[in-house]
Amino acid sequence: QYFWAVGRWGSVAVAADRLHLTPQTLSGQIKLLERRLGQTLLQPAGRGVELTEAGRLVWAYADEMFALGGELRAALAAFRP
Repeated sequence: QYFWAVGRWGSVAVAADRLHLTPQTLSGQIKLLERRLGQTLLQPAGRGVELTEAGRLVWAYADEMFALGGELRAALAAFRP
């Protein structure tokens, strides 16, 4: 979710503010994800960041996963009494 948010807003600072985290926490978590995947996902761009080619691929999968999670929550709401 942290990586997805940074990719969506194009800024670690903006994403950190919206997620109520420090930019350092967010950057650290993204670095862990990059190490785990063995890919650089973000690169500096002006005052923000932009997705690398690998980052765009990972972001698209993450976006789809979050969309499916929302659909699942909506579908499960039909089962509530």
